[in-house]
Amino acid sequence: MLRRMIAVRRLSTSAEAKMTAALKEALNATHVKVDDISGGCGSMYKIEVASLSFEGKNRVMQHRMVNEILKEDIVGMHGLTLKTFTPAQFEQISKE
Repeated sequence: MLRRMIAVRRLSTSAEAKMTAALKEALNATHVKVDDISGGCGSMYKIEVASLSFEGKNRVMQHRMVNEILKEDIVGMHGLTLKTFTPAQFEQISKE
């Protein structure tokens, strides 16, 4: 049982790393945080992204950009919480 839990955690960690790398590269992101919030099974994620690419775009367009980058990963997810920011917005909330 323990061996299985460790294997599942390794898989989700690699999924987190893969999504983080994809977002950083595609959006030249200044901040990316990908967390598996499903307890390790990889079915639900919380993602935060800050990028200059989001400047001048509304929240829906920002989310569509992220969804397009992660479309292959999203297929296997049960749920996704997504927060997108411009670098200035992220800096502002980081101070609070």
